[in-house]
Amino acid sequence: MLLCGLIMLGGCGSPDAAEADLTTSAAEPNVPDITVSAEPTSPAETEQPPLENHFADITPEEYAVETALYSELFEAESAALSGSAEVSSEREGYSGSGYVRRLTFGGSFNLSVDIPSPQHYNITLRAASDIPVDGELLIDGAAKGIFSLSGSGFEAVRFDNLYLSEGEHSFGVANLSAEADIDCIQIENATEIYRLTYPFGGLSNPNSDSSAQSLWALLGSFNGSAILSGQQASRGTNDELERIFEIAGRYPAIRFGELMEYSSGLDSGDIEAALEWANSGGIVGYVWNWEMNGSVYADKSSFSLSRAVTALDIAAMDSEAVALRYNSGDITAETVAVISGIDLVADQLKRLKDAGVAVIFRPLPEASGGQFWWSESRESYLWLYKLIYERMSIYHGLSNLIWVWNGQSADWYVGDGMCDIISLDVYNEKGSPLDGQSGINFMLSARRISSTKPVALSECSALPSPENISADKTYWAFCSTWNGDYGIDGGRAPISDWYSFYNSTAVITRDEIENNR
Repeated sequence: MLLCGLIMLGGCGSPDAAEADLTTSAAEPNVPDITVSAEPTSPAETEQPPLENHFADITPEEYAVETALYSELFEAESAALSGSAEVSSEREGYSGSGYVRRLTFGGSFNLSVDIPSPQHYNITLRAASDIPVDGELLIDGAAKGIFSLSGSGFEAVRFDNLYLSEGEHSFGVANLSAEADIDCIQIENATEIYRLTYPFGGLSNPNSDSSAQSLWALLGSFNGSAILSGQQASRGTNDELERIFEIAGRYPAIRFGELMEYSSGLDSGDIEAALEWANSGGIVGYVWNWEMNGSVYADKSSFSLSRAVTALDIAAMDSEAVALRYNSGDITAETVAVISGIDLVADQLKRLKDAGVAVIFRPLPEASGGQFWWSESRESYLWLYKLIYERMSIYHGLSNLIWVWNGQSADWYVGDGMCDIISLDVYNEKGSPLDGQSGINFMLSARRISSTKPVALSECSALPSPENISADKTYWAFCSTWNGDYGIDGGRAPISDWYSFYNSTAVITRDEIENNR
């Protein structure tokens, strides 16, 4: 059973997006193809804006919060029924006097609830089915979350941290894939969301240079009050960022590039595009999806990371020492290949360091997803990440990097000493009722991993709406959409959503970071 609105931790990375602690599927590079269920708060509906209104600030509504203890159970049989819906008591395990059935073909129930206090609530739906069934929870006629039933009788599905205003609200279900019976709905006040903090300590590398320290201070100046906007760029271009400017009148604060080709010794021209972006006043970020044997995917690459692992301290070895160790049989060809790939990417990052450009650096995305060769095992992944961190920071002296760990499981966390930002990736199906959600449950899950690190939304298929950001106070360190089909012209979200996001006072754009430097 999938508990809808459950806290899930994702990493995506990259060629694909991943679901937290769930099995993911691979897609071709540059095309994330994963659905991660986000928690439901209400998506905002906006009209297509007139382009002459560029740079018009949009201030999200302020949401009143009056925290109060609340816990009530509402029986579905007390709701208003219509169509084929009816009360039954045939199935065992129900509460109250019965449950509601026959909701699939024209049947519905409408449960009216008077909410006493404006705040966030945890909502548990108790339902049953004979076969696996998917459906949507409706509040006030709008889909607030999706759920799945296993088909094993009555079970509970939970939706966490939904904001409800004071007054009457209606609850129901919709889009059931097969027959399901609804027993009751439990509504309780949420508490964890009101303990959310926005930590911002020092950088993990004690030798971080002035460019990294300056960028870190800039990120910290907005931490907990606004989101820095970002966009993944197609290799060697700034096309997606220019297109955003054409529509919204503002540029993203951060340009994220891809280092994939560089680790294979190929030149994608992306460093030049990043330098151009930095010279224009923007922040530079990079994800590193590492190709081995022509692919990032475990099933296509056939690269064995476990064969590369060695107990020798090779992070500071020069190429001659590495060759000697290989010739003597102390390390394998896989170890040499790993060192070579790190060095190739380091050479490119040095170009940015030499230009005084700090880099938000996200290597080995989707740590525990299983689809990439670096996800072979927790032990080998942690060895490789540590090797990258130490070889780049010490041997190559890359003091301009801000390190982002993009994982899916706390068990795979590399530790506070090698991480500056924890990042998550959240992908929803096109047209999902969850598009535009703030991601508060994801942020809360990441905060349980480390109490000292800010959290970023490193990839998403739909920008969080300013209204949901405001309601949930979900201020990511940064938020970035992927390119291609997930970009502004991919059709996954209306142009008005992009306009509203980039002109929101809750979102920081390139012109605003220039003014704050």
